[in-house]
Amino acid sequence: MTIQDLKKDFTISLSSNVSMHAQIRDYFRMKIKSGELKPEEQIVAETEICSEFGISRTTIRQAMDSLVEEGLIVRRRGKGSFVAGTKLNRPYNYLYNFTENMKEIGARPSSKVFICRVEDADSEVYETLKMPSTQSLVFHLKRLRLADNKPILIEETFIPYYLCQGIEKTDFSSESLYKTISDKYGLNVFHAVETIDAVLITKDDAKTLDCEENIPGFKISRISQLDSGFTFEYTKSITNAARCSFKMDLYKNEGKNNDKIHFERKMNKEN
Repeated sequence: MTIQDLKKDFTISLSSNVSMHAQIRDYFRMKIKSGELKPEEQIVAETEICSEFGISRTTIRQAMDSLVEEGLIVRRRGKGSFVAGTKLNRPYNYLYNFTENMKEIGARPSSKVFICRVEDADSEVYETLKMPSTQSLVFHLKRLRLADNKPILIEETFIPYYLCQGIEKTDFSSESLYKTISDKYGLNVFHAVETIDAVLITKDDAKTLDCEENIPGFKISRISQLDSGFTFEYTKSITNAARCSFKMDLYKNEGKNNDKIHFERKMNKEN
């Protein structure tokens, strides 16, 4: 949207009971929700709006802050404000598969591989994977996961190598890890426990995720088990909090309704 587009169908009413910042907020909210402003489309610069309509910077900033809080727009340092991307949703009470989740919502999944090798497990990985005393090697895979070429999360996975020998030869820039271990090795992940911690995005991770540093993020740790009972996977992920949210629907505990828990992870392609 350009300032010329804005001038065509937006005016400030000084006689309205609605505050100026609310008028601006409501206008952009309507344009975004109606689809007239598309995901990733750039919003008119705040300075241009101030100059064209004679509005104070404080007023326009208040309107834009409200839209940011609603998750409708995002700010990018040095670039401006943009319409937020589509939310990526999934029920949290099912095993999460990034590749399948992206396909379900019509996004194209891909990965940039940073590490794909066999190495000795450090003490943390060794203990977490509950590896036999006779085994010390793990497959180490570190990737940036993308949707439509937009960075979503940094994912680092460790798997006992004796369960998947030769897996390091797979091209995980395009292949799904879970599909590979199922199709090639006949292994089926049956159960997983995820721990979610609030963190601040580090400088290095911010560069990889194309976001600002020291903003809120999530660290997601996953420990998965095979249907045979073996601990199979230890994965650590980092994502910008604006791209991932969690929702749980809780029901009153009344015996047979104990299983009625709905927990969603929502991931946003663009923020």
